[in-house]
Order: sequence, then C-alpha cells, then structure tokens
Amino acid sequence: MSWLLLLLTIALVCGSAPVFADDDERYMNCMNSFDCGNIKGVGYPFSGSDRPDYCGYPGFELGCSNQDPEITIMRSTYKLLGVNIQSRTLNVSRSDYTANLCPTLLSNTSLNPNLLNYTSDHAEVTMFYGCPSPSPPALSISQFTCNINDTVMMGYFITANLSLLSGTAPSLTSYLTTCNNSVKVPALQSAIVPILDSPTVAQLLEAINQGFELVWSTNDSLCDACESSGGLCGYNRTTTAFTCYCADQPRDFECSSSPQAPSQSTSMSSFLS
Repeated sequence: MSWLLLLLTIALVCGSAPVFADDDERYMNCMNSFDCGNIKGVGYPFSGSDRPDYCGYPGFELGCSNQDPEITIMRSTYKLLGVNIQSRTLNVSRSDYTANLCPTLLSNTSLNPNLLNYTSDHAEVTMFYGCPSPSPPALSISQFTCNINDTVMMGYFITANLSLLSGTAPSLTSYLTTCNNSVKVPALQSAIVPILDSPTVAQLLEAINQGFELVWSTNDSLCDACESSGGLCGYNRTTTAFTCYCADQPRDFECSSSPQAPSQSTSMSSFLS
C-alpha cells in the first residue's frame, strides 16, 4: 500500500511540473502591475514596485513614497497624479512646488521630446527670483518673498509669455530681465484661468498642484501587436530594444502559437500590415 502511495505521489509531482516550466519568469513578473496610493493597475511602459525594469521603458520608472506615487523625469521628481493607458497620457506636478514657491534648487521643467510631450491643455507660469527692490511703482504684478539658502529675495510671477509683454508693457519686461533667476513651471491652461481674476500665491499653488498632462511615445505600435498576440510588452536593457514577453520565452515582436519562435521577417510583416 505504501509503494502504491509513493508511486501515485511521484506521478502527481512529475505530471504537474511542465505547467510551471512553460511559464517564463519574465512573462510572469510583467503580469504584475504598479500599485501605489490611488494609482492602480499600471503596466507598460512603466516599471517599479513589483514590476522589474525590463517590464518598462527607460525613463518610465515609478516610485512609491508613503503611498505617494512619483516619477523622475530628466533628474527631477514629479508627483504622479494620474495615468491613462488608453490615451497614453499622464498627469504630473512639480514636487518642489507643492507647498510654496521657494524650492531650494531653481530649475526649469525639461522633457525628452522623443518620449514625452505636452498635451494641448498646456500653459506655463514664470516665476522670477532675486528681483531688485523696490520695483517700479507702475508695475502691477503678483509679488512674493522667498528665503532660499538663508537668502531673502523678492519674486514675481506672470502667466503670460514675457516676449509677448514687451510690446504692451516694456517697463515690466525691462524690470523682470534684471531679476537673478527665472523658472518656468507647466500647468493646465484650464487651471490658469482663475489666476487671471485672482493672481494670488494661493491660487497659483492650487493651479500648480493640479499638475499638467504629458503624452508618451514608446514603441506603441510594437506593443499593440505584442499584446494582441497574447504577450506582454517590455524592454531588453542589454540589446536596448523592445521585447515581447511571451508565456514560453521572449520574442522580438509578438508571440507565436507554435513552440518555435517566428522569423524576424514574418514578425515584421505582421507588424507592418
């Protein structure tokens, strides 16, 4: 009886092994989504948390700090407010302007245009720091004071393009160019409208904290073909190329129903059709 039980156990173990052997580890890992705070179910082109870096595209690594999702873009950290996979857009805000207009490091927002671009609902607010005091009495612009690195400085902000003001307000343009620094912070055009009627620091911070929208472009057509074939999109950091993770093994473009990988010409013709 014991021999029969032993043989039955061996048969069950051996019989179940191929089920797990056929599942590629990278495919299984890329099934995980990024979840942090109110951001749930985020997949390609993003990596982070339970998603290894090969599950996302370079430059789209996400972090989670105290249930606050964040993303680093060109070495600057942004709060991640929302992701729309269907429209391939994300909403982010400058982390250094969450509480006030006086960050320790004054830097403009910069993007890699090959990966990210602003949507049509885009506007910019320009902050000027270290401006001469007192300002000319004729200037009616919004003023604020900062203490940055133990240096107290006067600042101003405008929601219009400075070059457009040169014709209508030359004295304002001339004065602002004498300030030590200027920083452009993106915002939604719709969020800027209330500032035109009430140009206060509180209104400006509220607009900045609503974030701004970016649209991404990361092998989108290849990813669509990969997912249509039952695969999961990823990126090979060694070959620096798009990879389609399939249940059995990674492929260049899309998964195949047969054990053999499809030829490159076959996959590419399928992608182009």
